[in-house]
Amino acid sequence: MTPWRYLLLFLTVLPLCAADVSGKWKGQMGDSGREVVFQLKSEGTKVSGTMSGPGGEPRPITQGQLSGVNISLTIASEWQGNPVKLTAKGKVTGSEMKLTLEAEGGDWSTDLVLKKATE
Repeated sequence: MTPWRYLLLFLTVLPLCAADVSGKWKGQMGDSGREVVFQLKSEGTKVSGTMSGPGGEPRPITQGQLSGVNISLTIASEWQGNPVKLTAKGKVTGSEMKLTLEAEGGDWSTDLVLKKATE
């Protein structure tokens, strides 16, 4: 088999190795201890869903990518009535997800450790 065929085979199989993050994930914001809930749906390398913070209002995930154990999400949120774009990046290991959640521009960030809910 030529090197190109190995590369093609690798690129075809790689998306199949992505973690399945579908379901509810709960955790606390590292800086405040406030609860955060992600309701996610993964289809291949695409991730969609919502993030709910302390107020309980679900915020849509406008972009979500999954590459193996690495995950990145963009969330449309708001602060004091103004729109804010949040980004979350991290890793998924089994039933645990470790993320860094950050406001666009880097003015604010916090670490999250989420556990997949069994309910």
